Amino acid sequence: MGFSQKAFADFLKLNFPLASDYPKFKTMQDYGVFNAERQLAQRSYFIVDKQGVVRYKKVLKQGEPLLSNEALLEEVKKISQK
Repeated sequence: MGFSQKAFADFLKLNFPLASDYPKFKTMQDYGVFNAERQLAQRSYFIVDKQGVVRYKKVLKQGEPLLSNEALLEEVKKISQK
């Protein structure tokens, strides 16, 4: 984990690792959110279960507002009830 990711994880007191997709951008490409021209990901949200299955995906259009933490927690709750 790079320095900035560790600082971010420590600040938020996360109990899971963060990963970087730099320099190959494979994960962004695999998830379908890579903008090759700008070499970055579209703003997007993924909720992945413990088995590694993507249970929720939301890719924002340009200018679309970010989702609230509450909205994301509601999606986690929906998934947890299944």
